[in-house]
Amino acid sequence: MDTSIFSFIMSLIWCSIFLLFAAILRRKTDFVLKYGVSFILLILIIGIARLLLPFEPHFAIVIHATSIMPALQRFLTDSIFQIRDISISLFDIFMSIWAIGSLVYLSSIFIGISKAARRIRNLSSSYDPQVQRIMDAIILDSKPKQKYRIIISDDIASPMLVGFFAPTVLLPPMSLSDEEMRFVLLHEWNHFLHKHLWIKLLFNVLCALMWWNPLMYMIKSDLDYILEVSCDRLVVKSFEDDERLGYVESTLEVMKQLINSKPHPSLYSIGFVSTADPEKIVQRSELILFPPQKISRRIQKTLAATILGLMVASYLFIVQPTAPPPKSTNEEYINISPENSYLCPNEYGTYKLFVDGKY
Repeated sequence: MDTSIFSFIMSLIWCSIFLLFAAILRRKTDFVLKYGVSFILLILIIGIARLLLPFEPHFAIVIHATSIMPALQRFLTDSIFQIRDISISLFDIFMSIWAIGSLVYLSSIFIGISKAARRIRNLSSSYDPQVQRIMDAIILDSKPKQKYRIIISDDIASPMLVGFFAPTVLLPPMSLSDEEMRFVLLHEWNHFLHKHLWIKLLFNVLCALMWWNPLMYMIKSDLDYILEVSCDRLVVKSFEDDERLGYVESTLEVMKQLINSKPHPSLYSIGFVSTADPEKIVQRSELILFPPQKISRRIQKTLAATILGLMVASYLFIVQPTAPPPKSTNEEYINISPENSYLCPNEYGTYKLFVDGKY
């Protein structure tokens, strides 16, 4: 398998198609209710994988472009100036800007994580026996068991989880029943058990690598919400109908008590309430109360095969520039093609080119 500027361009195009598809499906409530968020996450993973594997397999069908692609090739690769006998093309400038932008973005990510961790360490916390008792019971049933920390402070806008390795549950002062508090803590703990903070970090790193693509920001704007819905489903998957209703009521109660607070989702945290958008709140409640029916194994295999098939199909062809020889010229030229020419290896790793049987 080879790589080239054109296989990379094809990867960018296909990745954008998958990302756009996922962004559109996220807004289709009926689809999300039927298939859940896992199918959307699968499309995102496939799209990102397509970007990271910009290969040009030998079996790919080459589509020759005679107008746009040759012009694009000249536009990107023709030298525009030189620095110490090194030719600089527009493609070199684009790649340099891309690399610098990615480094700045990555630096801002890790600087932001460091600052957030420092702020959290400096938070003063009050003790709440109700919270401690309920959390201890959750940890007792958890596998594997994990040490944790709870911080209750007026400086916290909404329940959230922080800590990639050592989980810390952040809570604002709230007046909740034992059942309501249990639902809140179960939600945050499932974020940790299912590595949702790591998913956010990975996606932000990918955003840093493709900081110029607006589709990445479309998906990123919904990432917290998608993870919240996914966590809801993990928490309530074994609940009866009355428990599901109680879970929704608890969510609404937390929103009501924190109505004057404005949670600010960050890379370092993931919360219980990530949005005040009425449409998303309704959709989230519907997903809890009316979960999608379990899809049969046959349908699961069909969906997975379809998505993987689309990814494989994206490698079946590649568009490359081609230019016919000039119609009239005073110079002699030779037509070289696989049908009339071949290479013969020499010593020292070189080759001889034979055309029409002549060297």
